[in-house]
Formats: sequence, C-alpha cells, structure tokens
Amino acid sequence: MGQFEIQREKIHKIGAFQIIVVVAAACLVHGVMQGVHDNYGIMLNGLLSITHVDYAGISFCIGAGALVYGFAQPFLGMLALRKSNVFVIFIGILFTIVGLAITPLCRNICTLFIFFGLVLPFGTTGLCFGIVMGAITPVLGERRAAIVSGIVQASAGIGDALMSPGLEKMISDFGVRTAMTVTAVPFLVMVPVALWLGKKNRAYTVAARDKKTIENQSLSSILKNAFVDRDYRLLLIGFATCGFNMSIIESHLFSQYLSYGISGKTASLTLTVYGIATMTGAVVVGFLGTKFRMKNILGCVYAMRVLISLAFLILPKTVPFAFLATALLGMSGDATVPPTSGIISRKFGAEKMAVLYGFTLIGHQIGAFASSYLGGILVKMNMGYDPLWTINMILAIIASIASFSIRNNRSPIGNV
Repeated sequence: MGQFEIQREKIHKIGAFQIIVVVAAACLVHGVMQGVHDNYGIMLNGLLSITHVDYAGISFCIGAGALVYGFAQPFLGMLALRKSNVFVIFIGILFTIVGLAITPLCRNICTLFIFFGLVLPFGTTGLCFGIVMGAITPVLGERRAAIVSGIVQASAGIGDALMSPGLEKMISDFGVRTAMTVTAVPFLVMVPVALWLGKKNRAYTVAARDKKTIENQSLSSILKNAFVDRDYRLLLIGFATCGFNMSIIESHLFSQYLSYGISGKTASLTLTVYGIATMTGAVVVGFLGTKFRMKNILGCVYAMRVLISLAFLILPKTVPFAFLATALLGMSGDATVPPTSGIISRKFGAEKMAVLYGFTLIGHQIGAFASSYLGGILVKMNMGYDPLWTINMILAIIASIASFSIRNNRSPIGNV
C-alpha cells in the first residue's frame, strides 16, 4: 500500500456503532429506492386500468425510464463530484416523490411518459448504488467499503421482499393511485437520514488536495482515461447484457407468471422470494470478493444466468418452477454489482466510482430498454416470452466470456 493510501486509511478509524449506523442509513436509502425501481411491472398492471394507455405504451415508458436511469448517472456522478453525493441524494428524493405522486393522475401517453418515464426514473437515479456508495466510502474507507458494498446492494433485496407483495395488495385493494402515494412516504423519512449522512460525509472527506484534483477533472477526461483500459471495456460489455436480464424481471416477470395461470398473489410472493435471494446473492458475492478474484466471480454469475434462461425455455411453467427460477434469478440478479463496482473502485479510485460505474449503467440501461420495450411488442404480437429468454441466454454467454477475459491485475488493496 502506498503512502497516499496509508494516509487516507488513517482518517477512517471510526467505531463499530458508527459503522453500523452509516451502513444502515445507506441501506435504507438504496433499499427503498430499489423497491420502487424493481416493481414497475406490478405498477404496470395497475396503471393499465386508469391511464388509458395499453401494455405496449406503458412498457415503452418503462423502457424510456431505463434509459434515463442509465444516461443520467454520469451526469449525476459529476454533480456529486462538484457538489456532494448527499446533494444528489436530495435531488433524487424530490424527483422520486413527484414521480410517484403524479404518475397515477396521468391519462395519456404524453403525461405518463413525462412522469413515469422521465421524472420518476431520474429521481431513483439520484438514489442509486454508485451515488450511495460514493457518499459512505469516504466515511468507511475502501477496505470496509469493499465488504459493505455487498450489504448495501443486498438492501435492494429487502426493498423487493417488502414492497412487492405490499404494492400488489395495495393496488388490488385500494388502487394504484393510493399505492403509489403511500409508497412516496418512506422517501420523506429519508430527508433527515440524508442530512445526517451528509454531516458524516463532510467530517471524513478526503484531503483537500486530492478533492481539488478530482474536481478539476472533466467528465471527458475521466472517461477517456477509463476507456483506454481494456478491463473497463470488458466490464461495459458484461453490464450491458445485465440490463437486458434485469428488465425481464422488473418489467415482465410478474405478467409472465400471470400468463402461465399463476395467481397475482402467488406471482407477487415469487418476487418476495426474488428480493430475499437478491439480498443473499449480493452479500455472498461481496464477501467472496475479499477471497477470490472479482472477475472470476463475475464470470460465474453471468454463466448462472445462461442456465436459468435455458430453464425458462425448456421446463414446465409450474408454481414450484416459478419459485425456484425466481430465487435463482435473485441470487444472480444484483450479484454482478459488487464485483463490477469493486473492480472500478480499485482500478480508478473511489472518488470516480459514481461517474465510471454510472457510465457502465448507460449500456446496462440500453439493454434494459431493449428488453422492456421488446417484451411489450412480443406480448402485443402474441409471441410470448420465449424470444426474450433466448436472447438473454446468448447475451449471458457473451458477458461470461468477457468477464473471465479481464486480466488478473493486482491493485494495491486487493484482487481484481
């Protein structure tokens, strides 16, 4: 470890209680956001009855939101460098509340596109993994952050596990307007949490000399330095395929299970299993990243998706299958995030992680848009969901090969 890294580690000597509180705050912010972001598919069915927009139209809005979630991340990452990660979190809270409150009032494709396809996704972008980790890494230090990244990403599973059945029941009993309005309440609770997190962040900010150096860099120079790195390009390839896979789950899996004759209540319970499995997978991968090379872990996760996609193509679609397949989707779902963000952080520095991880999400969300919109078109054409899983299987093969091809470089603080 170099002298600079040693100096930075010295400022991160905080107590166990403070670490727990910081991690809990990060999990609250990220988990509630992800609980909204991953349940657009449940909202879709509720919005069908009140917005006068068809399945393909709402799927297009979800796809557009996926693009916003990707393209806005580098912008918000640079804003976090100029201002602070906590400042961006406040923006995220505001836009998310507005999007949730106004979307159920939309009655045509134009207004639905604005609030469900643009405003709401932009808000959740401000509460994304890269921004939240950028807020707590200066407090924890990179060594602790490497392990904590899996725990924070696992909070997404908690959000799914709690909000999937909750949203489905509220939409069924009280309608989508009440459900989305109630969902906005937890984001108000985040305001004091974000204020506290901002105070801790300022107390442990990196040295002014380093901060000034980072702030003087432009987005183009940061990206240029990253793109000359072969490993970063391979990460982009893998993460683009990841978006296609995740959007099948978030946008269409609930409706897909309904098309198999599975009840809405049972389908929502499978998403609860998905949330729990997502949490487990992210935590396990986070800890494995301290023992094994992250690129090998990443390659194995993508290989797991090949087998899951094949199962959707050839196995009978029964209730037991739905629970098992959804659990495996969860185990492999967010498990790509800790190794991907870990490789980026260790190769380029935690300060640039929000920007560079955010840029990988552009490819991720382009894949998500393709999956979301294509799924809507296929359903409208009565072609079913098999073509989606076939494409997903091919993309997962490509991602696995790309991940295993990352060089075995050793950074000052661990294995890549």
